[in-house]
Amino acid sequence: MSYTGQFPRLTPEEAVAHIPNDATVSFSGFSPAGAAKVIPRALAARAREFHQRGEPFKIRVLTGASSGETIEEALAQAEAISWRAPYMSGSTLRKQINRQEVEYVDMHLSHLPQSVLSSFFGEIDYAVVEATEITRDGRVFLTTSIGASPTYLRHAKRVIIEINRRHSLRLREMADIMIMPAPPHRNPIPIYHPLDKIGWS
Repeated sequence: MSYTGQFPRLTPEEAVAHIPNDATVSFSGFSPAGAAKVIPRALAARAREFHQRGEPFKIRVLTGASSGETIEEALAQAEAISWRAPYMSGSTLRKQINRQEVEYVDMHLSHLPQSVLSSFFGEIDYAVVEATEITRDGRVFLTTSIGASPTYLRHAKRVIIEINRRHSLRLREMADIMIMPAPPHRNPIPIYHPLDKIGWS
């Protein structure tokens, strides 16, 4: 482990060593775009190590939408998922759900952030989010999708940021993020012109 500013820099193996059995883990991404890629594979390897010793290791998995092979398929093949929401697309996980080996909540993607805000799924233990950079004051700049990541970052007890250097740092200029308050305390979103911004990124 080393440090970059005030934040520890961990290897994938060091990072996933903090995630215990039965944790609720939310992952970034809206389809494979913006999804964490290295941490889920390391987590799948950790699950296999536990299973080889005869010890349980499964997590509850939240994403913003479908997640692709790096999250869903890797973890499902390692039999590391006990519960999944709000969407699934992998054949391995689908078979596990149909055999009632994995609990599954199928819901409209737009309802997910509000459900998390309302603690409908309980506490989020970890958020694993892909980003281009983290500033010294803790701002996280996401890569190629936003989805539910801002909600996960705000509500998770702990956060693991997976830095992806293959993306341009200029992606930070594209995001315009606003987290709406819970109903009924919402006002109209003040966008009146194509160049208007509502967020603070």
